[in-house]
Amino acid sequence: MTETGRTVRDATLDVLKQLGLTTVFSNPSHSEMKLFENWLEGDFKFVLGLEEKAVVGMADGYAQATGEPALVIINGGPGLANAMGSVYTAASAKTPMVILGGQQARKMLLGEPFLIAKDSTQLPKPYIKWAAEPARPQDVPATIAQAYQIAKQTPQGPVFVAVPEDDWVRPADPEPLRIAKVESAVVPDPAALEQIAAALNGAERPGLIAGGPVDAQGARGDLIALAEKLNARVWGAPVWARGAFPENHPLFAGVLPPIPELINERLSAQHDVVVVLGGPAFTLFTAWDLFSTAPADLDKSPRPTLTADVDFLHVTDDPQAAAATLAGRSFVAPPGAVVKGLVPLVEQRERVELAPVREPVAVPEPSTPLTQAYLFHVLSKELPDNAVLFEELPIARADFHEQIPLGEDNGYFATASGALGFPFAGAVGYALARPDRRAVVVVGEGSAQYTIHALWTAARHNLPVTFVIPDNSGYLSLKYYLQDQKSWEAGYDLSDVDMALIARGFGVRGETVDSPDGLQEALRDALTADGPVLIDVKTEDPGLFRL
Repeated sequence: MTETGRTVRDATLDVLKQLGLTTVFSNPSHSEMKLFENWLEGDFKFVLGLEEKAVVGMADGYAQATGEPALVIINGGPGLANAMGSVYTAASAKTPMVILGGQQARKMLLGEPFLIAKDSTQLPKPYIKWAAEPARPQDVPATIAQAYQIAKQTPQGPVFVAVPEDDWVRPADPEPLRIAKVESAVVPDPAALEQIAAALNGAERPGLIAGGPVDAQGARGDLIALAEKLNARVWGAPVWARGAFPENHPLFAGVLPPIPELINERLSAQHDVVVVLGGPAFTLFTAWDLFSTAPADLDKSPRPTLTADVDFLHVTDDPQAAAATLAGRSFVAPPGAVVKGLVPLVEQRERVELAPVREPVAVPEPSTPLTQAYLFHVLSKELPDNAVLFEELPIARADFHEQIPLGEDNGYFATASGALGFPFAGAVGYALARPDRRAVVVVGEGSAQYTIHALWTAARHNLPVTFVIPDNSGYLSLKYYLQDQKSWEAGYDLSDVDMALIARGFGVRGETVDSPDGLQEALRDALTADGPVLIDVKTEDPGLFRL
């Protein structure tokens, strides 16, 4: 013990307060308990989750709402392993997050103690930016401060610090830690901006592709101005994980499919120059030939490529994404700043109406059972103007975007990785940060099972979250990807799952709607309720996804 009696725990809590890491998302185990002794309740807000995957998902939503790193404290062995699906998603979304993982006491690490985190810094790799376990107990506060700075710098992402449980009670360094102020000073090279602007100005049919970083970096309004000045169509990047352009804008062309052949088909028909703003050039899900069930030949095909008919320019703040780009030219720079810098450089074009690239969307009719399209049509009429939507409909997403054309004041978030479960938990974290906006979750009953424990936290904090379940009684990714369906029927049949009853079990008001009668009223009530509500809407099978 130091002369002042200060411990590593005391010094760490001071550092967390200085960094603003005072909202703690946690599902603690034995190896973190020394940190939580005599918890300073007035200084910190503790958000408990019932399971680690949901905890990290909630922190992900919170960080995307605030734009600042979120703090997670879980066990660094089995707890972190349980959370890896959500860590994978946070890394894909470039979400800044500091994860503290409890480790067994140092003197026990030579053996095989319970809850040990073997090779503690290796477990979360490669889906984190950085990992460390302090060499000395007194280095814990400085390591956390360093982790925070790394998580915050672009490209942002989750970081991990493993802390042996006995470190918290050891004497702190007698010298108080001086935390450096690290500010982002990265700006686009003017020469790069001129190159991109020249390509756009010289194009006959320019196009823009919007990725999530445009919105995350505060340039959504600037992208609207850029598109309108160019009179250019804007496409949503494949695997549209964060809305960066209003879907009800006349220049919005839709979300690109994550298949290279279809991307080439759509873009080559419309554009001679395309600028990709944010993220990897294109997140690909599969290739067209893999939809065939015929025996495969020896693979002599080249890697996925983009059509030579279009000049592709790619802007990203991720050097690895730039190195792996499919575009002809790539620029490593903050996409938000590039958008802002391009607006004054591009030439004002005549505002002429562009030929539509999307088919008119039919107004769905009420029926029993309800169609998913009709549910979303009614939901769109009742949404608050500034509602933030979290969506996970992996197989049947097209109806959502067709029937709910989100506006400039709406937020939109979905999983960035393909790992299921983010929206249920992410909306809870978002609502903790922004209780002034209604978070609306639209998730199938199959995806909901991955982080359903988040309902308990939503109820505990009485959060303004509305969960809407288009319930088709099946786990459709199993049903439609497997040819011999009968042998797998037990795996995709969810007809006995009562989502409203489950919600009530976690303390959330749950209701079931199985006909058009009362649907609009039930949604209106759920969207204006004081606290969380789950509406389980029985719908017919929407079939395999439309691209």
